[in-house]
Amino acid sequence: MQHLNKSNEFKVQDIAIISVLTAILFVQEQILSFIPNVQLTFFLIILFSKKLRFIHNFCILTIYVIIDGIMTSSLGLLYTPFIFISLILIPISLKTIFKNVDHPTILAFLGIGFSLIYCWMFIIPFVIILQTNFFVYMTQDIIYEVVLASSTFITTLVLYKPISSLFDSLINRKLNHK
Repeated sequence: MQHLNKSNEFKVQDIAIISVLTAILFVQEQILSFIPNVQLTFFLIILFSKKLRFIHNFCILTIYVIIDGIMTSSLGLLYTPFIFISLILIPISLKTIFKNVDHPTILAFLGIGFSLIYCWMFIIPFVIILQTNFFVYMTQDIIYEVVLASSTFITTLVLYKPISSLFDSLINRKLNHK
C-alpha cells in the first residue's frame, strides 16, 4: 500500500488489504501450528515491512497480536506487550536502519536476528516476572529458537524474491485497473 495510498488517510482499499494480509499472517500460522516454530510469520512481516507503509504494518501487527493472543489464550499483560514489541521492531528497523536492504540473503540473516529477538523477549516474562531459572529456560528453549531462526532464514531466502515480485505485480495490476 506504500504504492496504493500515500496520503495519511485510510481508504477502503487500505482497510481491505490490511484485513486480507492480517488474515494471511494468522491463517498460515494456524495451518503450520502442528510443526512447532515452523511458520511463515517472520518472512511475511519482513515482506510487509518492505512493501507497505509503517502505519499499515502497525495495524496488521496490532490486529494479528490481538487475534493470536485470543486464539492461544496468551492475551494479557504478561505476554502480549513483549510479543508486540518484538514484532513491531521488524518494520521499525526495516523502515529506518535497514531501509535500503532488499537482498533476500541479507533479509534472511536479519530474519534470524528478528526471530532470536522474539524468542529472547520471553526471557522478561518467564525469568524476571515468573522467576523461572534462566539456564533452565534457555536450555529448554534453545531447540525452538534454532528451529524458528532456521525456518525464518530458509523461507525468507527462498520466498522473498518471488513473493515480492508477485506482491508488486498485484499492486501494479490494481493500479492499472483504475
